[in-house]
Amino acid sequence: MLLEDFIPVDKSSAIRAFLFSLLTTEKVEIFCGGNELSHDVLSALNCLKSFGKTIENQNRKITVSGTAKAPENPVDCGNSATMMHILMGIRQYCGWNFGLTGDESLMSRNHGDFEEAAKFYNGNFVETTLAKESAQLKSFHLLAMLKSGGKLHFKAKTRRNTEELLLKMGVKLAESEGSIEVLPAKDLHGYSLTLQKDPSSAFIAVCTALIFGKSFEISNIYPEKLRMEPFNFLAESGYDIEIKYEKNGCTVSGNPKVCKKAERIEIAEEKVATVIDEIPFIAFMAARNGLDFRVKDAKWLRNKESDRITESVKRLSLLFETTEFDDGFSVSGGKRHPLKGVFPHSSDHRMEMLSFLMAKDSGAAFKMNDSYKISFPKFYELTECLKND
Repeated sequence: MLLEDFIPVDKSSAIRAFLFSLLTTEKVEIFCGGNELSHDVLSALNCLKSFGKTIENQNRKITVSGTAKAPENPVDCGNSATMMHILMGIRQYCGWNFGLTGDESLMSRNHGDFEEAAKFYNGNFVETTLAKESAQLKSFHLLAMLKSGGKLHFKAKTRRNTEELLLKMGVKLAESEGSIEVLPAKDLHGYSLTLQKDPSSAFIAVCTALIFGKSFEISNIYPEKLRMEPFNFLAESGYDIEIKYEKNGCTVSGNPKVCKKAERIEIAEEKVATVIDEIPFIAFMAARNGLDFRVKDAKWLRNKESDRITESVKRLSLLFETTEFDDGFSVSGGKRHPLKGVFPHSSDHRMEMLSFLMAKDSGAAFKMNDSYKISFPKFYELTECLKND
C-alpha cells in the first residue's frame, strides 16, 4: 500500500524554513507539496506576520517577503519546542527583545540549557561545547554565532537541517569531525526550498502498517541517514524493512513477515539523540516481536511534551515486564501477559499514537483525542485506510 499521501512534510525542516525567512530581506519560496501541515508547522508559519512579514500561499507554494522587525507582543509557539528554541537563536543574532510563550506543555518544560547558552553571547567570538546532544540546542548556538562568529564542539552528530539551510543562505561554515566553525554573517540570502516527507511520521506510519498486517511503501522521505536510524532498529527487531536512498529522497518499503532478529535491542548512548522521539515506539515494536529492549543515557526523554520515560513505562507495563530507570527503561519481550487496565490518553501527541497502536495490537478499545494533529494530521485517516483496505 502506498502511504506517502498521509505523511506530512518534515517538521524540523519546515519550521526552520519558515523561521529562517526572518533572517533575510530577500524573498523566500517554500514548496510544501499536497499534504496538510501539522499544527507545529502552522505555528511557525503564522507567527511570521507578527514580525511584519508578508505571506502568500498558492497551491502549497508559500512565499515570504518583507523586512522583519521585533514583534510587540510575545510570540505564541503553541506546542513546538523547536519553534521556541529556533526563535531564541534568531532573537540572539538579531539583538531583538521579545517574549516567547506556548501551551501548558511547552511552558512546563525545562528550557534552562538554552538560557544558559545565551549567556555566552555578548558580541565576541565564542568557542564552546554543546551541553546536550540536541539538534535544537546546536541550532541555537549556530544562529547566535552568526553575529560575531564562533566554534561549536560536539560529541555526536545530530540532524543537519540548520546547517543545510544556513549554507543555502550564504553562511560560511567550516565543518570537521566533532566541530562546526561559523563565520560572521550580515546579509543573508533568500532561498527556494522543497520540503520532503517527515521521517518520524513515516516511521509511525510504518509501525502502524505492520501492526495492521499490511505491506507498505513510502517515498520522498527527507533522506538524512541519521533521521532514518529508527527504521534500522525496526529491521533489527525482525521486521521486513528496505530503505533506498535516491537522488530526490528516500523510500521505505516492507511487509509484516518476520525476518532474522537480533538477540535484543539496546540503544547505545551515541544513538539516543538520533532516535529520541521514536524510542517508545522502537521499544514496543521490539517487545511485541519477542525481543528484550533497553535504553539508558536518555534522560532528555523526560523533558519532552511529557515525561516520556514514565509515560512509556506506564503503557508498556500493561503488556510486558517493564523497569524504569532514572535515565531510561527496559522491557522484557519474552512473554506478553494479559492486558490489565486500559491504555492511558495523553496530550502528548506521540504518546497518544503509541496508546492507539498498543491498543490495536492487543485488541483493546481505544478512541484517540486530537493531539496527534500536532505532528501527524492524517494519522487517523491512515488508520482508517489500513483498517478498510
